[in-house]
Parts: sequence; C-alpha cells; structure tokens
Amino acid sequence: MGWHDTLAAKSAQMGKTSAEFRAGARRKLKATALFLVVAVVVGYFVGWLWALLPGLVAAWSALQLLSATLIASRLEAIERQASPDRS
Repeated sequence: MGWHDTLAAKSAQMGKTSAEFRAGARRKLKATALFLVVAVVVGYFVGWLWALLPGLVAAWSALQLLSATLIASRLEAIERQASPDRS
C-alpha cells in the first residue's frame, strides 16, 4: 500500500470525498498556472534569478496538485467499492 493509498484510506475514514479532492486539485491547477505566469513575467522584467522564487512556489503547487489528484482517484475507487452495484 503506497503513501497516497494510506492518505486516501484515512481521508475516507474522516468522511472526505473524491469531489473535495478534485476541487482542491482544480484550485492547485489555477495556482500553479498563476505562479508560472508570474515567474515568466518576473523573469522577463527583473531577471531569471528573481523568477526562481515564484517558480519554486509553482513547483510546490504542482506537487500538491499531483497528490490531490492521486488521492481523489484512490477515493473514487474506495467509493465505487463501498456503493452497491448499480448495473
């Protein structure tokens, strides 16, 4: 069982849903895009050394995006197993 599987299991026990993590992933996607744009603008006008700071924040946000997406997919699998078969 991987780290994201463990986090998904704990989140399911706490009552969190995959929709909450998908919403969080969308917010992180927007934040990542914003910080990348800021990094490019700062790099263009001020210098690429100063663009490292928003670039690092964008990288951190991208890692959080990936993590939220992986947990949401694990939670969806847990939710499918918990719900009765609808076929």
